[in-house]
Amino acid sequence: MVKKLEFKLVPVMPYTLFNGDVKYSIGYLSSVKGMLRTASIFGFRTLFGEGYSCEELFGKTCPELSDEERKKLRFFPCPICRTYGMTGLRGCKFIVTNIKEVMGGIKEMKYRFLYRGPYDLKVSKEPLRVSVICDETFKCNVFVILLGLYYINKGIIRLGKFKSRGLGTFRVEIEGDEWKKLIEDVNVLKGHLEKCLSE
Repeated sequence: MVKKLEFKLVPVMPYTLFNGDVKYSIGYLSSVKGMLRTASIFGFRTLFGEGYSCEELFGKTCPELSDEERKKLRFFPCPICRTYGMTGLRGCKFIVTNIKEVMGGIKEMKYRFLYRGPYDLKVSKEPLRVSVICDETFKCNVFVILLGLYYINKGIIRLGKFKSRGLGTFRVEIEGDEWKKLIEDVNVLKGHLEKCLSE
């Protein structure tokens, strides 16, 4: 069985966009998924303590761990790698469904630091519509993503660089009343995760 999660990330503050060696359409999807992964890691550490993420403990993914390092994880592969993917294991599929609108909304912004000249930044205020498709090989994956969305919605985890300067905060709008309740009450979400991980 396949689970589908759809949500919109509505910018409270503009988020930064950078030109690189990859096209925006490819590179930006990676940034959104990376933000969610970081938020989920933060959520596990905050609610459950250490041992739920290989990256948080060792700074590398599960396939790169030694046997000794694997023993320090509460689960192997960890819930983060099983949800977001790793070498040899495909995680949930993430799609930014309105990438053309996002790229069409790019604006130039002057950003000034104290004692320094202004920076030219590419920013966007366009909402990001995200669709996530997960299979049932790991039943907890939707709850892991919702945990990340909870902390993004709180403005704790941001998108783009200049994180300390107030850019890249989002409000989460999610499809489905069941999912809405879970990103509003972290204790209920924690209970779902505890139950799911113990099965």
